[in-house]
Amino acid sequence: MLPESEFPALYRSADRTAIASQRRLLVATGVRLSSLITAALCGSFSAFVAELDVMATVAAAAMGVALVTEVYLLTTRPDRRWYEARAAAESAKTLAWRYLVGGEPFGLDGAEADGDPRHDHVSDRLLLRRFSKITSDLRSVAPVSLTDGDTQVTEGMRTIRALPLDERKRHYMVGRLDDQRAWYAAKANLHERRAAMWLVMVATAEALGLVTAAVKAALGKKAPDIDLPGVLGAVAAGGVAWLQTRQHQQVASAYAIAALELGDIVVRAAWPTTEAEWAHFVDEAEEAISREHMLWTASHA
Repeated sequence: MLPESEFPALYRSADRTAIASQRRLLVATGVRLSSLITAALCGSFSAFVAELDVMATVAAAAMGVALVTEVYLLTTRPDRRWYEARAAAESAKTLAWRYLVGGEPFGLDGAEADGDPRHDHVSDRLLLRRFSKITSDLRSVAPVSLTDGDTQVTEGMRTIRALPLDERKRHYMVGRLDDQRAWYAAKANLHERRAAMWLVMVATAEALGLVTAAVKAALGKKAPDIDLPGVLGAVAAGGVAWLQTRQHQQVASAYAIAALELGDIVVRAAWPTTEAEWAHFVDEAEEAISREHMLWTASHA
């Protein structure tokens, strides 16, 4: 299995950028929603120290934090950096796999399979042009400069590409199809559990808000001077906003479908017996994997 360090520099750099940008987006979104909930909670009652309303002061500070975080999100756009970098990373990865196992458009013809170096150079140049196209489409990020061919086409990639067809098929099955299918299945289960957890939390907050509102209405003037229904409503709204940010349900469904589709592709992996058949099979498999990434990108545009 090809180690991460042997993948093209474009993929590795874009992947790091995507992970960092996603982390910044989620942290900033979490801080903003937490600040708004804190402001709602502290603004629901008063607590004086001398002449100062401490709760109102904390609520104002929380609103200030939420405002600063909102400005940060609007100006730096970590969401856009995340989406573009992830799309670039996955595009580079699918090209790398096509190249190193001899899939279209980097199929191994008779001369190249016999080790003619001139044909290697043709495939290398084509791969580098495809990488250049990926970086030219970027708007918010520029993961890496495409000036070092040795960095973009690593020795590990060339080593696997030079193997016999049966060995390349084994590498592709284990390192790409099986690994990707297991990743999709695990992520689908993870997002399904998180979606259920957050939905239960939102429903609980809404139910408690309904109960406290009914109790407050029944008590009338005897009710405590605390706006618990408003606080619980803010908590529920924050949970819904977080669910919309993470899109657990949509992602779980997309990953489950992708895992099933890859399962069908794995069954057909043993059918190709010639270089041309194998190149076409890899093309079909990578198109199936890329469809999930294109749907993900479109849903976040």
